Amino acid sequence: MNFEYERRINYYETDKMGVVHHSNYIRFLEESRCYMLDEMGIPYSYLEEQGIMIPVLGVNCSFKHHVTFDDIIVIKPIIKDFNGVRLTVGYNVINKATGDVVLTGETKHCFTDTNLRPLRLHKSFPDISDKFMKEKRV
Repeated sequence: MNFEYERRINYYETDKMGVVHHSNYIRFLEESRCYMLDEMGIPYSYLEEQGIMIPVLGVNCSFKHHVTFDDIIVIKPIIKDFNGVRLTVGYNVINKATGDVVLTGETKHCFTDTNLRPLRLHKSFPDISDKFMKEKRV
């Protein structure tokens, strides 16, 4: 499945130069990741009901172009890697009007229980694991 999350840039997300402040992109990536999980049929709320947490282990972003207030961005998240314990999500952020790539990046995660002990989804939640495996891009 190809996931595309679209959002308009709010004025408060810009800095004194009138461009989106770099710290906001982390939130945008999270929004698109939540959207992707919803579309996969495993929303964060469902995962948490099952006792599954997905903490962020790392974030890597490369900024290519800027966007400003009222621009519309399209974020395309993909599952780059999944081994049942760890997950890597890649992102392309595109300016809808110009087609410019605004940002490329990835977030790294692991799966834990509510006490932050690692979970092996293949073993504990095979139905959820299968959904991640189905979406994994090589």
